[in-house]
Amino acid sequence: MAVFRSLMASELITILQNISGIRQSLPTRFELKPHERRSMFKLNTKRIDFVKKALNFMKRYPSTVPAYVDVQHCNTCMHLYEQYSEILEELEKVKQQVEDTKHMLGNEIMKQTKAYFHHSKNGMSAGNKEYAEVYKELKPDYAVGRNCAK
Repeated sequence: MAVFRSLMASELITILQNISGIRQSLPTRFELKPHERRSMFKLNTKRIDFVKKALNFMKRYPSTVPAYVDVQHCNTCMHLYEQYSEILEELEKVKQQVEDTKHMLGNEIMKQTKAYFHHSKNGMSAGNKEYAEVYKELKPDYAVGRNCAK
């Protein structure tokens, strides 16, 4: 059995303060609505090479850049994009660790409560009324397995 320790109140406060500090440290913050997010171009791993090549061409051949394209602005955005990508990568690692720990905790508590449920079922079968009450209250919410319908 894994050993778990609850977060102390001071630890939880520190974690939440650090997250708030990260949020406040970001120089540029947007909160997009779903329709705004859908309507935007997505710069992903497939398109990053295109963007980098285009930026290099703009630097090498400034005479080919139309007046309405701000190369300096593009370079600033690209640099910031890479910085945010690095931050996001680190946050994803932390998120994965938190999710894995939460999953382990859920598994542990589910094993324990499932054992209690089966114990109450056996107690009810033996004729104990307290167990019968516990079992009848828990049975509608008891669902185990990936394909189990509630």
